[in-house]
Formats: sequence, structure tokens, C-alpha cells
Amino acid sequence: MTSRPFILTCAVGAFTTVGAVRAFSPAVAQDTIRRTLRWSGGGEHTLEVSNVNGSIYVVGDDRQDVEMIADRTIDTNGRDGFGETRRNIRLDATEGTDTVRICADAERCSCGPKDGEWPREWWRDWDSVRVDFTVRVPKSTRLRLCTINHGAVTVEGVEGDFDVSNVNGRIEMTGIRGSGRAQTVNGRLNARFAANPKAPSSFRTVNGVIEVVFPRDLSADLRMKTLHGGLYTDFDVTVLPSAPAVAERRNGQFVYRNDRFAAVRVGRGGPQITFEGVNGDVNVLRGDN
Repeated sequence: MTSRPFILTCAVGAFTTVGAVRAFSPAVAQDTIRRTLRWSGGGEHTLEVSNVNGSIYVVGDDRQDVEMIADRTIDTNGRDGFGETRRNIRLDATEGTDTVRICADAERCSCGPKDGEWPREWWRDWDSVRVDFTVRVPKSTRLRLCTINHGAVTVEGVEGDFDVSNVNGRIEMTGIRGSGRAQTVNGRLNARFAANPKAPSSFRTVNGVIEVVFPRDLSADLRMKTLHGGLYTDFDVTVLPSAPAVAERRNGQFVYRNDRFAAVRVGRGGPQITFEGVNGDVNVLRGDN
């Protein structure tokens, strides 16, 4: 894939693509970075945004390019100063043939540990930096979005497939038409579809309520589970047979495991849609359309 990278550093007063830096105290500064990005090829296009501290807000528009606004706050109080943060945290935006990639940290273009380990001093650096992204994309764009702390992932009016994750924050998706995965750990998960998914999809959280709204003509097979909460739907459903327990031999004995999912069919059945919670209700609801 041919790509054109843009490295956007944190040096105060050194931005060429950045709005004015606004100092609110000797230890806190804010800036706004704006970029217009484009795919160089035709066909299906993907937007990837990986963040660490802060929110991601993506809106589907009638447009051909990607408009990115990154509002960044750097707090150096009790740290080694701006210079140390500048060396360690660099925002990066890359244009490719089929993927536009935006990373809050150019050295760590991921929401998870690399090779199973967090880099030394990495969390100390990120404890002082927050980036809030607003991104406008063509409605048909596929999405891969992730953040970890101090912000929600919000999607409005995007029709492409999605892979959305958070750790300590909620996920909000409205007016969506694709299929995919949405998962958080500590937060509520809300999704409202403008058109029913055509492929298997999943919605998961550990600590929070799951509420997903589909058009009234939904036809799908639903798998629903929560440990501490209720399972609710206002669709007319037919109960499906539970998956058989799987036997495991342990210390000369057989141990049988069941996935504990409730399986129901809506309409004529269709793609499998999974809802999995731990501490919270699961609500699968009919919309007005």
C-alpha cells in the first residue's frame, strides 16, 4: 500500500498544521490540529483511528475526503516538562490506497500492548496527554476505532462495516447500516441501526447496559447472555435449541461446559447477532422505522 505520512509533533509554537496554542496555566496547554486526508485508490475505503486518552467522534457526510480535527491537551504539572512529552508523544496521520490511518501516538498505533508488553514509561507520558478526535468521512466508510481512557467512541450516520472498541468509556452508535463488532469494558453500549446488519455482528461490555435498536423488519438469530442483569426484547421471537454442552476431560473426569447463551430467532432468521454482558441488562428493541 502506498502511503503518505504526516508526523504532527507536540512542540509548543512549532506547529505548521496546528491552530494557535492556548496556555491556560504554566503547566497546561491546548492546541487544535486540522487535516484533510484522502484515499489514493478507488473501491472500499477504511478509516482507522487509535487513541489512548480521549474521545473519538466520527460523522458520516456527503463528501469524498476525511476531515480530521484533533483537540489536544497537555498537562506537564509534575512531569519532566514539555520537552519530554514532545519527544515521546507524536500524533500521526497517514494516507493510503484504501485506508486512512490516524494515530494519537505515532510510535504506538494501537490501543493494546505491543507484543504483550507496554513500553517502559509509556503510561507516564500518556497520563499527561489527552486527544479528542472529531472526524468527518464519506457515509460508506468502513471503521476501525479504538480508545482506552477518558472518552467515548461515538459514530453517527456511517453506513460501512465497523470494528469499535473502548476500555474505560461508553460506545454510542446511531444511524448505522453496516455489520461488525462493538466492545467496551467499563461503559454503556448503545447502537441504533438505520438498516439491519447483513453479516454476523456482536456487542459486548463487562460493566454496563447494552441497548441495540433495529428496524422493525429485522430477521436474525440472536444470542444473548449476561451474568448479573436481565435479557429483554420486544421483537416476536422463537426460542432456538441451546448449544450442546462441551465435554472436557480433567483429572480423569469429564467436565461439561455450556456457553449459557439464550438463542432466539427473529422473523425468518438470518445473520447471527451476539449480545454479551456481565454486569448489566441486555436490551434488543424495535425502532420506529
